[in-house]
Amino acid sequence: MVLPDQAKSFARSADVAEIEDVTDFTRSVPPTVPEVDQAIRGALRNLASSDGDLGLVVRNAVAGGAAADREAAARLLAERFGTAPDPARIVVANGTQNLVLLLLAEIVGQGATVLCERLTYSVLGTLVRRAGVRLVGLAIDDDGLRPDAFETACQTHAPKALYCNPTVHNPTTAVMPLSRRREVAEIARRYGVAVIEDDVLGLLHPEAPPPIAALGPDVTWYAMGLTKCLAHGMRVAYLVAPEPDAASSLIDPVRTMSTWSPPPLSTAMANRWVEDGTAKRIVKAIRSEADARQAIRSAVLGRADVSTQPGALHVWLSLPAAWPRQHFAAAARRRGVLLRPADIFSVDGIATPEAVRLSLSSPVDRRRVERGLGVLADLLASPNPSA
Repeated sequence: MVLPDQAKSFARSADVAEIEDVTDFTRSVPPTVPEVDQAIRGALRNLASSDGDLGLVVRNAVAGGAAADREAAARLLAERFGTAPDPARIVVANGTQNLVLLLLAEIVGQGATVLCERLTYSVLGTLVRRAGVRLVGLAIDDDGLRPDAFETACQTHAPKALYCNPTVHNPTTAVMPLSRRREVAEIARRYGVAVIEDDVLGLLHPEAPPPIAALGPDVTWYAMGLTKCLAHGMRVAYLVAPEPDAASSLIDPVRTMSTWSPPPLSTAMANRWVEDGTAKRIVKAIRSEADARQAIRSAVLGRADVSTQPGALHVWLSLPAAWPRQHFAAAARRRGVLLRPADIFSVDGIATPEAVRLSLSSPVDRRRVERGLGVLADLLASPNPSA
């Protein structure tokens, strides 16, 4: 898997150094909405005026989350599960990457195999290498992971786990239909494979089917963080284990390692936002801004071959034959537009599509979105000078 920090390398490169108005479509972050600023200010004022000892709040970080953290998580996750999961099944940590790394280390283990979509979250390769785990990519289609490929891999590779991203898949934006989610859960159960479900965008898409974890809770570890649906710097993430004992067994070995503990001030803010409805308002505002940016994309790139979803933070742009993905990315970069070619997400490099991901949520405002998309539209309509 190719995993350069492309945004930083582009920003340093000579061919964009003199372009003042660079449009960065590389970062998978939520768009800036005023509701976040208001919510942070309000939460800090409320915490400052509360009767509690704030010194104790920031002193008492709890591995796996305190009872109040897990209860708030359960209330928030009810938006996706339909009903609130048992708080005893929930682990609260400082980000989904830490949770996935912990799962790879504890339920997969060194030398074992984990499956994933052939195109997948770019950081997964780094996490897999740190855990000493073997990664095998599976075929996908317009509905996401193909169950037949999953079953064949279960027979061939004897995997310990499947990592998947069924709702607005990163990078293709595919949404796995309900019937396929049930099928994936059944295959996992049949072969004794744990499902690690990354639902980081789920709250932004209430129209999506319920998570695999709601359909097959006995085989699924469900991870959802707040960095995409609330605020990127809020490193709070929730994991729903198959059962309470499984949650305890996962976190017990690392309870003395503070790196796994959720940041107490951010967690306290998140808890308040869930309790008073602020979290729902922020999610709604982010979705509304994402819809507005999708409307700009539709107007500017109307004839382009784009895969996306209503309210999605990113789009998957398939390129015409005249524009190989690396040529297109380089040409866009020279004009001050940064994007991510499919190589960044490819697990094995086999049949990597001629496509790029555009994170419409990354630019700080809509003007930059429109400007950057206009550059790409011009490129798509022009011949490739490198051909």
